[in-house]
Amino acid sequence: MWWAERGFVHGASKGRPWSRGYSAFLALMWWPALPVLLVGQWWALRRESARYYFTPAHDAVLALVASPAGWHVSEHYTAEPGAGRGRALREALVPLLLAEADRHAVSVYGTAATRALARQYAEQLPGVVDVGRGFYRGRRLQRLPSPR
Repeated sequence: MWWAERGFVHGASKGRPWSRGYSAFLALMWWPALPVLLVGQWWALRRESARYYFTPAHDAVLALVASPAGWHVSEHYTAEPGAGRGRALREALVPLLLAEADRHAVSVYGTAATRALARQYAEQLPGVVDVGRGFYRGRRLQRLPSPR
């Protein structure tokens, strides 16, 4: 959860003015919201539909949550935003994840925090497309299963 706060602080220095302001707002509000966030994180970690994947050094995490719509990639945080640790985790995990999604004919979706990240993910991950604005920020991404 601390990594999310570090990500908000990092985001406050990157991107467009509105996005930077929103990240700064989230970074400031993280502190008074901490008690509620702790309860939310406790609940999130106990979901049977979620799996958390870490790097061997435990410096990056990515959650995968199963739902009727498919597999939702969420809670992708690193100990040092911008240091490439998230990319290393994605490079190790995503080929296996996408192969399993194809094998089970499951869509994979998520939200990139910024347009630049959405472009980066679409370039790195076969079949990922930008399908529109995220709920409160960023870009929604989706990958339909490849035909067998």
